[in-house]
Amino acid sequence: MNNIWGSMEQYDPIVWHWLIAIYLFMAGLSAGSILVAIGLKWYKENRGLPTDGMPLILAASSTAPVAICVGMLVLVLDLTKPFEFYLILLNYNVTSVMSLGVIALLIYMPLVFIFSALVFEKRVLQYLPWLAKVLKVCRQLEWGIEKLLFVLALGVAVYTGFLLSALTSYPILNTAVLPALFLASALSVGSAANVLIATLFFNDTESDGIEQLHRIEYLVTFSEVLCLVMLFASLGFAGTAGQAATAAITTGTWAGTFWFGVVGIGIIVPVLASLFTSKDFKATKSYIIPVCCSVIIGVMSLRIFILYGGQSYLG
Repeated sequence: MNNIWGSMEQYDPIVWHWLIAIYLFMAGLSAGSILVAIGLKWYKENRGLPTDGMPLILAASSTAPVAICVGMLVLVLDLTKPFEFYLILLNYNVTSVMSLGVIALLIYMPLVFIFSALVFEKRVLQYLPWLAKVLKVCRQLEWGIEKLLFVLALGVAVYTGFLLSALTSYPILNTAVLPALFLASALSVGSAANVLIATLFFNDTESDGIEQLHRIEYLVTFSEVLCLVMLFASLGFAGTAGQAATAAITTGTWAGTFWFGVVGIGIIVPVLASLFTSKDFKATKSYIIPVCCSVIIGVMSLRIFILYGGQSYLG
């Protein structure tokens, strides 16, 4: 049979699958966690306040390295030839978004571990005393390391958005709004993860750090909602294919993922919880844990929706 005959419905348009969704989530989680932690650290230091032992910074230093390692692991597992992943490390094309992302990740990952080692310096030296001289040098370069890590975290947060937006055959993905959406959602999930880990493992429910994150949650949520509105509004001006792609939020499985997971659990639940609960209750685990979990589920749903819903409609 000649393969050019027949309906296009027989072909699966999905190229990137669930492992990529996990990678997108983990990379955003790691980058967002670091951005929030360093931002909070600078905020405190500029006001002459101590930052040593801050639960939110401890939480970020625990979460970010683990998240990026898990993300890279699933990315390698998704490769057709996972044992040849090192080839991408040897061949670069500076005009390629993917190559630029790999370069950013190669520098970002060791810096994340250095940042974490400095935060947990006493514990690290307790078990690995031979690192004393290395950490002493890193401590002297700490300010420069933090600035570079902050810039790289921004790059890691947005580069996957640029990578997906380069797929010109998919109207939902081929939009300039996607990198901004990925950055906003990375800050959202990074904040939620930091607060959750700080609450569960570092006994932090009433610190001023958490109070400061509560102050920016509306701005981050608003930015995320604005990006979603701009994303689908732009499809209306993208011709017939773009207008047809808006079906991703009106029909089918991915519409349910969007409205129930992204909008319902990820946005409406945290906003309503914040609006209709007292200040005292917000400092309790009964509030913090479910709200943070809602945000995390919402961002994971967003990554799944963007990946699968975006690939389901061809231009």
